[in-house]
Amino acid sequence: MPPHDYRTPFGAELVAVRIGGRRPASFTSPARRRPHQSRAAAIPSELVETIDLRLLLGVAHGDDCPTLAASLGLGEPAVRKRLRRMAGAEESAWLRQAGRQHHLTERGRAMVGPASQAVAASQEIVRLLGVESLSMRHVRVVTTIAATGSIGTAAGQLQIPQPSLSAQLARIERRWQATLFERTRSGVEPAPRLVELLPHLRLLDRALSCLAAPAAAEEPSVPPGDLQLASEFGFHGLIDALRDDAQVDVRQHIIEIPGPDWTPTMLAADICLYADLPFVSLAVPPGREKAVAFEDPAHVLMPLGADGGRTAVSLRELADYDWISGPPGSRNHQSVLLLCRSMGFDPRIRFTALNGPSGRRIIEDGSAVALTGATLVPSGAVRAVRLAEDVRVRMTVGWRRRSTATATAQWIVRWLREGQIRRLAELRPELLAEMRADPVGWPAFAEARSDCQ
Repeated sequence: MPPHDYRTPFGAELVAVRIGGRRPASFTSPARRRPHQSRAAAIPSELVETIDLRLLLGVAHGDDCPTLAASLGLGEPAVRKRLRRMAGAEESAWLRQAGRQHHLTERGRAMVGPASQAVAASQEIVRLLGVESLSMRHVRVVTTIAATGSIGTAAGQLQIPQPSLSAQLARIERRWQATLFERTRSGVEPAPRLVELLPHLRLLDRALSCLAAPAAAEEPSVPPGDLQLASEFGFHGLIDALRDDAQVDVRQHIIEIPGPDWTPTMLAADICLYADLPFVSLAVPPGREKAVAFEDPAHVLMPLGADGGRTAVSLRELADYDWISGPPGSRNHQSVLLLCRSMGFDPRIRFTALNGPSGRRIIEDGSAVALTGATLVPSGAVRAVRLAEDVRVRMTVGWRRRSTATATAQWIVRWLREGQIRRLAELRPELLAEMRADPVGWPAFAEARSDCQ
């Protein structure tokens, strides 16, 4: 959450993914693919399984072919065949072959972090469910329904009929042997079993989205003209930096995002900047790309002394407090409701003056608590305490796919990420050190960073 802004966002398991940005017609495994489909020279034209990601990580570790075969339980010929499929002369290839050895390309090195996340998340999900395999299609269905809180809205985002989505969900619940959603007056909300799975499902979904993103070299390098930026927040210095450092003229429009979808202003803009909130993340429309600039661990604003000097507080400990959020029906309001309900209680939201002096005075008086981000260090008799649960807000940049805005959007991602790291180093150096010690959990804050996190 930017300190200079006037608003805050709170206010053998199988995982298949298309690498290179082209959606597969089906999620069939390589063994069932027609012969000509397995002869591609580079990763973008293939479906990648968890085993391929483990091969990538093994090559990054320096393992040779016999070691890789032994660790994966495969024959050496099968390993060599997979390695050849992952190598190629294209910019998007993850590996290059030199004799009988394979080495990471620059693209492959950038994918090590997301691959580690995907493998770890899929293994944990398989363990928790007690199943032998995991379909990415099932993961996408479940995470989309959870994000929208509505089967009808999720069906629209997934572009399938609502009855078909309901039938898919029933099949997933039978396969996973778990009830995933409970019906409410306004839609659906995660059942206790899904609450346990959601952090891992979302991590897997994000990692695979990054792995499937096209390489930057594939994008056109046409110099951009006058670009339109629709931004949920006014980051101090961004427009000046775009003009002076990136040499790009950008017109910024500050917007409100009331619902689960991109607004007409966002759809008309070249680039969008917004926060994805817990349980109410925005679905990316067709023809758009997105990248997460950074993830912000959620904190709770409390009056001085209410936290007892602790460094973290659990959401369940806040069940008896009054809350302050955004207006009823807003994404902020909905996120607070669903987040607290996932912890087993309905928050008493008594105030909706989250931002500005009035909200701060309500908290100072001990009348309510509110959620915020790591870099908001409030003035006055208010303290920001980290939530004990792993709750994150993702600062997200979206743009038109394969447009002249691509390079500028990726520049904004880097600028936001570096700015957040500077703020953490100044305001919460211990938190930054913790994040950098966990590059798998917090890849955007690692010492060596890639542009796709």
